Amino acid sequence: MLHINSVVKKFQRGKNHIFHALGPVDLRIGDGEFVTILGSSGCGKTTLLHILGGFETPTTGSVEVDGEAVVRPGRKLGMVFQEATLFPWKTVLQNIAWPIEQRGVRRPDALNQATEYLDKVGLHRFGMVYPHELSGGMRQRAALARTLAMQPQVLLMDEPFGALDAQTREEMQEELTRMWQSSGLTVVFVTHDISEAIFLGDRVIVLGGKPGTVIEDCRIDLPRPRSQATKSDPKVLEYRAHFWELLRRASAN
Repeated sequence: MLHINSVVKKFQRGKNHIFHALGPVDLRIGDGEFVTILGSSGCGKTTLLHILGGFETPTTGSVEVDGEAVVRPGRKLGMVFQEATLFPWKTVLQNIAWPIEQRGVRRPDALNQATEYLDKVGLHRFGMVYPHELSGGMRQRAALARTLAMQPQVLLMDEPFGALDAQTREEMQEELTRMWQSSGLTVVFVTHDISEAIFLGDRVIVLGGKPGTVIEDCRIDLPRPRSQATKSDPKVLEYRAHFWELLRRASAN
């Protein structure tokens, strides 16, 4: 599904300085996998995600989805950012209908389809309100619904729950896993939270170092569906201690 081939990213800083931020990174992500990318601040995980989405161009290397090179944002890859990106002048329902209309669907039909996506994220009663009237968690739900309405093959998520309170964050984690299992989407989820990475992922990709590279690709052996009870599984504590030590060593180098 998603092939990341020797991706390197360097940034020009002034006339004489080049900052090597990332890579080389090589990864293969299968159809329907939920992969979390874990790393401390500054390791290049968001840069990698933006390259996957076509928002950044790699200095060298390439990204392919189903054998097609990613050179710009497109419909195959949907992105959910750290802050909910919604049109403030549109209602929640109109926001979700917008990508459906962009596919050439008539507005009445697009609004009907958008209602289905509202239901999926539990916002069926909030279609006619505007984004500023929603809580942070509800705005992220709406942003997720709008991205799902694009019908992407791959869902890219850049620490989307980082600004939420602890309870809302846990609710969103469970909601996301439920939607993922029912949709068959491939998900790449960036986080710096070890527990979140373990709870969500089929695999945890640990990035570290400067430049950021893959220091571990770990398959998570926890049954699905997962719930809050999963977080008390002794395996979770083992994974957490292991990843904590990996990140600690990476930060020290």
